[in-house]
Amino acid sequence: MKTRAGSWKAATACSNLPSDVQRTDSASLASRAPGQPCQERSPGVLLFNPFAEGHIARGQAFTPAKHQVLLAEDLANLPQFLGEPGDIVLVTKRPSPGFLHTLRQAGFPLPEFVELRNGQIDPGSGLGRRQFRGLRPWAWGPDSVRLLEPLFDRVVGERRLANQHFNDDIAALYSKVWSVGFLRKVLARCRAEPAAHDIPGNAATARWLCSEDEVGRVVDTLNDALEAIAAIRSRGHHRVVVKSAHGLAGQNAIRLWEPALLPAQRRWLAHALSDSRRLVVEPWLERALDFSVQLEMEPHGLQLRGCTGLVNDRKGQYLANWAETDYRRRLPVRVGALLGVPPGSSWGPDRLYLEIISLLEAELRRVRFFGPISIDAMVYRTPEGACRLKPVVEINPRYTMGRLTVELMQRAAPGSRGWFRLVTRNQARAEGFADLVSYADSLCQRRPLRLEGEPAPRIAQGALCLNDPGHARVCLATFEVNPVPRRPGSPDGHAYPPTDE
Repeated sequence: MKTRAGSWKAATACSNLPSDVQRTDSASLASRAPGQPCQERSPGVLLFNPFAEGHIARGQAFTPAKHQVLLAEDLANLPQFLGEPGDIVLVTKRPSPGFLHTLRQAGFPLPEFVELRNGQIDPGSGLGRRQFRGLRPWAWGPDSVRLLEPLFDRVVGERRLANQHFNDDIAALYSKVWSVGFLRKVLARCRAEPAAHDIPGNAATARWLCSEDEVGRVVDTLNDALEAIAAIRSRGHHRVVVKSAHGLAGQNAIRLWEPALLPAQRRWLAHALSDSRRLVVEPWLERALDFSVQLEMEPHGLQLRGCTGLVNDRKGQYLANWAETDYRRRLPVRVGALLGVPPGSSWGPDRLYLEIISLLEAELRRVRFFGPISIDAMVYRTPEGACRLKPVVEINPRYTMGRLTVELMQRAAPGSRGWFRLVTRNQARAEGFADLVSYADSLCQRRPLRLEGEPAPRIAQGALCLNDPGHARVCLATFEVNPVPRRPGSPDGHAYPPTDE
């Protein structure tokens, strides 16, 4: 079976939509997945709250910038791709019926959308009288605990108090300081009695694994920060990056590339260290490839959900994710290729991450953390041109765009690759489009959806917008699927990231 979906403008012509799609009540928006029977059960509640780190770091003093607020509102529906049919997604504004029709055409089940009032649960929504399978915010933090608190006693699928979802021990997982300490534990485990732990520890591994010199140093005073910067530069790493313990998508960091520290940079360091805050000082590494390992901590253990490539700009801020055909079982194939590790090697990075996952599981059990968590990592080039692996850049104890990509890939046909991207209004204009609506319409015309398979067709090729172009003010989320051509050097059908083509 092969079907095509038309352009965004054509699909949003609501006058021709079925009556059940034009309604926006809960009965019409809760639909079953293709090929699956409808089941009566309590829904989960999902929420997009991307500023948890800011609230953890600054408490009630944290206020997101206007642009950040608009971006969060534009992307508020994205948790619908993380839930199950019939779940509830809390949003500031329901997506339009026409946009929801395009998602249904693409094979995505629709949730129930409930609008917030002034950023809080509306007492008139009726949620306080319903029962729920669970609560799944993008991130557990002070903000999501406050917003979801009225629903805690309505959860029947799990019995956890607010301080069990989020507390000081769980808050520590969000800090880059914690990630630095965890990386040190990983390196120590790899290099101390490797045979006893059955992990990579031979000379070949040592050639592609980072050293202690690439691990950040945690500082809490200006003098310590200056000493750490001088120590890194004395080892030949002139370029240095300093990161706040908590940041948002690559923000709250400063790059030190000048020959000497500038007065403005010294002031930034002093301000960032105020109020007993800490910084991480580390050498700037020349990225060859970013990637992430997506996990879920469940009562029976830490489970791998998939691996994705990660695209950041030169400042380390997020741009996109991509997934290969074998994303559920292994790292992107280019990781091993850059490190010079033969496919299927018993001492390669895939084997190393089995040990890292085991170490991380023990840490999560200690603080009783449950839910989504991911590891950001990178392959970098040394000044001599060799490639090395930094297996832990940071830990994200929450949903991420990488996890979203993994879930979206379940709607992609076998043998295809996926490309998730955030497109800002400025990027759309730079590509010659007047606004995000015209960008979305052109994307759908240039990359029409083609679905294949029975009984539940999946996306074999094409692109679609994941948030409503008609409502978006600053950002669009897009997902593109392409078949992987077999090519010389890639006999198993794996693909390199789209940015390399």
